[in-house]
Amino acid sequence: MENRALHSDKLIFERIAQGDAQAFAAFYEAYAVKLAVYVARFLGSELWAEEIVQDTFLKLWSIRETVGEIDNPPAFVYRMIANRAKDHLKRREHEIKLQQYMVQNFQQANTNTTQDQLDYEHGEKLVRQAIQQLPAQRALIYKMRHEQGLSYEEIAAELNISKHTVRNMLNLALNDIRSYLADHGDFTGVLVLLLFLK
Repeated sequence: MENRALHSDKLIFERIAQGDAQAFAAFYEAYAVKLAVYVARFLGSELWAEEIVQDTFLKLWSIRETVGEIDNPPAFVYRMIANRAKDHLKRREHEIKLQQYMVQNFQQANTNTTQDQLDYEHGEKLVRQAIQQLPAQRALIYKMRHEQGLSYEEIAAELNISKHTVRNMLNLALNDIRSYLADHGDFTGVLVLLLFLK
């Protein structure tokens, strides 16, 4: 039975390689939920798991011409998923370390000098400037999340978009803001940003 399923998946991948969207949809239906459960266990987050699965299938479709010769499609996709999950954990670990470093610095800054306060205010100002540079929808979603405190679900309902789109737009906004801060050479601004973004 397992060999028959594997053979069927191989045929589906051959069809996907030829651009068959129905074959792709069939493979997605067969594996998306299983993969999301697998990743959620790994990450401890259903929302991130769903997003990683979506991203993986988008990547799979983008490289479809190359998958016709793959002998074990499920193993191939599980490996793609695992790599993305590991990358996500590495990014999160890096951000957590930065946040911890920043929190320690700002706790010590309770005895701030005037210069410390000016540096902090300058960082906040740069973050605001960075937000102003964002495309309209990214800026709106960013403000709804981080200034109004709305949840992903609330933003999605308000704007009539999916929560995955909300998550993607927030990620793009954060990347844009970080790039802006890096271009302006302000590490304090990055710390300010990380302090308030979760």
